[in-house]
Amino acid sequence: MHSYQLLGLAAVGSLVSAAPAPSRVSEFAKKASTCTFTSASEASESISSCSDVVLSGIEVPAGETLDLSDAADGSTITFEGTTSFGYKEWKGPLIRFGGKDLTVTMADGAVIDGDGSRWWDSKGTNGGKTKPKFMYIHDVEDSTFKGINVKNTPVQAISVQATNVHLNDFTIDNSDGDDNGGHNTDGFDISESTGVYISGATVKNQDDCIAINSGESISFTGGTCSGGHGLSIGSVGGRDDNTVKNVTISDSTVSDSANGVRIKTIYKETGDVSEITYSNIQLSGITKYGIVIEQDYENGSPTGTPSTGIPITDVTVDGITGTLEDDATQVYILCGDGSCSDWTWSGVDLSGGKASDDCENVPSRFLHHCCSPPSRDSKFDLTFLVHNGEYPSAVILENKIVSKHWSDEERSVTATDNEENTVEASHYTDEGYTNVTLTEARSFKAQDVSRARQEILRFETRRLTHDNDMLIAMLQSE
Repeated sequence: MHSYQLLGLAAVGSLVSAAPAPSRVSEFAKKASTCTFTSASEASESISSCSDVVLSGIEVPAGETLDLSDAADGSTITFEGTTSFGYKEWKGPLIRFGGKDLTVTMADGAVIDGDGSRWWDSKGTNGGKTKPKFMYIHDVEDSTFKGINVKNTPVQAISVQATNVHLNDFTIDNSDGDDNGGHNTDGFDISESTGVYISGATVKNQDDCIAINSGESISFTGGTCSGGHGLSIGSVGGRDDNTVKNVTISDSTVSDSANGVRIKTIYKETGDVSEITYSNIQLSGITKYGIVIEQDYENGSPTGTPSTGIPITDVTVDGITGTLEDDATQVYILCGDGSCSDWTWSGVDLSGGKASDDCENVPSRFLHHCCSPPSRDSKFDLTFLVHNGEYPSAVILENKIVSKHWSDEERSVTATDNEENTVEASHYTDEGYTNVTLTEARSFKAQDVSRARQEILRFETRRLTHDNDMLIAMLQSE
């Protein structure tokens, strides 16, 4: 069934009635400015002639695409009721958009329902049934999608290859897949795009909330992500376009997910990841990694061996806070030699979980994020920091400034508080961790003390680790 609502014809009613009847309703629709479609085939065939399109309760036949790629420039497309799809094993997509200056929206209560449980088998795109991709926003320019309500996609939900598009207030709810075999149900996959702005999205799924594989000038803000793999750059590499640049992911929450934020590049591939900002991200219930940056992906999985062909540079991490499950790792960084640089991190405050012993080639100023914590039966209340002379060297014991001395040649650490109470540190040598008695008090200028206190407080609960230009130690009072 299909129908058309025609506007602007009242004044020529007699002419219309006198005209020969068209052989097909679709021919008559070509004269219409507003069209309501209830058939996928009619919508695909006639959408180019309509400036305002209503898709009402369309049931898309199995193995077919609701193809809206011929939409007229400047047109408005509105979904009404439930849009559904017949079952067939095929690659999809189930819906395809294309065009310029589009406005795509949903009527109250409307939903695009993939009924993904018919395909779910816990294998996603890694085997089992062939599952159709859900929605392609490809070859779209200068357009706005708002209030799109999607439910139970077979695999990946929204694929974006577009220029200057705004995706506002999407809801992607694949939570039914949690207990029914949903897998690889990415929320947004972005590639080969310039200017993609996503705001206010709610994503419940079993894979990345957002995955940016290539593109530039991309933002994701005000998002709520749960159940999946977190906020991801990558995996980058092995495609026609392998550059990710100028990305901001901010003011969002990630809950009950494997990861919080992550950047992943593919082993032995080439490309570039730069100008990445994660800001004000609240985590809870993270089961694997709070923050993970790794250059070792191959065939969709980490290898443990990083490569240097895709540098990760100019990364800002500001205000990543929240809680992890006991078995999770707070921060894991695995970089190739010299291929991670120019990072600026602040306000990383994660509780629960553990630190990693397996980080490699960490930019020196961020080594402390990967140190193992002290044993739980030790009471550490003093922090000691040396940073290659770049920052004031000081320690704090029970809120009092404590001086220090570090001699790289002698591999020793000395310090005492203002009342000459001796403290001890676990000190790393080639033979392993040893205890070191600390002596030799020294005074600090007021401005140095203030700055040192700010630096040191960030390194609470870290055991001593030595790098070419950084030493961080936890000191224990006697």
